[in-house]
Amino acid sequence: MTRKKLMWRAALTLVLVLAVGGTWAGFNAFVLRAKYAANKLVAAPTDEERTRWADTLATHGTPGFDQLIGFVKSGEDLSRTAAAGALERHLNALPDGDARAVTIGGSILDAYPTANDAGKRAILHLVPTILNRTGGTHAGRCRDVVAEGLKMPDLDARLVAVRLAIHPDIRLRAEIVPLLTAKEPELRGASLFAVATSSDNDQVIGDEELFRWLHDVDAGVRKVCHDALVGRDRSDVEISLGRRLTHLDPNERLKLLLDLRYDDVADPEPWLERLSRDPEPAVRAGSARVMVEVATVRRQPCPGWVARVADSDHHPTVRFIANYYRRLPIAASNGVIPAGGP
Repeated sequence: MTRKKLMWRAALTLVLVLAVGGTWAGFNAFVLRAKYAANKLVAAPTDEERTRWADTLATHGTPGFDQLIGFVKSGEDLSRTAAAGALERHLNALPDGDARAVTIGGSILDAYPTANDAGKRAILHLVPTILNRTGGTHAGRCRDVVAEGLKMPDLDARLVAVRLAIHPDIRLRAEIVPLLTAKEPELRGASLFAVATSSDNDQVIGDEELFRWLHDVDAGVRKVCHDALVGRDRSDVEISLGRRLTHLDPNERLKLLLDLRYDDVADPEPWLERLSRDPEPAVRAGSARVMVEVATVRRQPCPGWVARVADSDHHPTVRFIANYYRRLPIAASNGVIPAGGP
């Protein structure tokens, strides 16, 4: 082969290499730019620079979002924070109904199962934005993330999950209930607000259960409980009775029996029925006696639960006392119970 042909062949090869390289570079320009911006983000010395390079990554299409999601999933803390912020800003800047939000939100959620603990917390924080910008398209997957978030050891993550659990697309109020006994007062308060302020059709905790938190050691939790009961149209008198009904000292509950007997309570029967299921035998026996006395004074039939106490209470003394009072004849018009009873 002549020297001239060799030179032509070498030149042709070079042209082909350059053409292929240029084509590859053209097709992969976003990839190269994304890698460059990602390196700059990692090396950036300040939050401002990290934010700028993270926002730059969001302009580089799918490769840029892949880099951002990678930082969120398993990057170091500073890069993760910048990347998560850029994703949130970009999603919020998209027009309503933009299909790109669905794609990006789905990619973020795809990273959740294999993310490290910090990455999972970061993705949990992005769930509100994903829900708001995707019209509930990813609601089921977001629900799974929130359900796991309620069990995370990190307090901030659980607080975020509690707030998300009442979102109309998530609806995980029942899963919040175990957090009502959390050691952190701010978590108890947030959880109580979440489960107690629901509508009647979505109620997961009754008023009687709510009364317990009127005795919480934290004043903020007690206020949340009080406000929730007011929101359920409970009067000040009812809230006061509920506080005494659930008092930890059985002597206070015994005093409540006396007030239900002699104070002007419009309808003491529901309170007495609850006291008939009290853990303290003396309170259960007293509730049956007071109910019979009240029924006699008001010339009303005795409710069926008195027979239940008399027939099936597990304590023999309670059964004996309840039986004694339920068998007493209706007294004279003054409604006085004969003396000499137990």
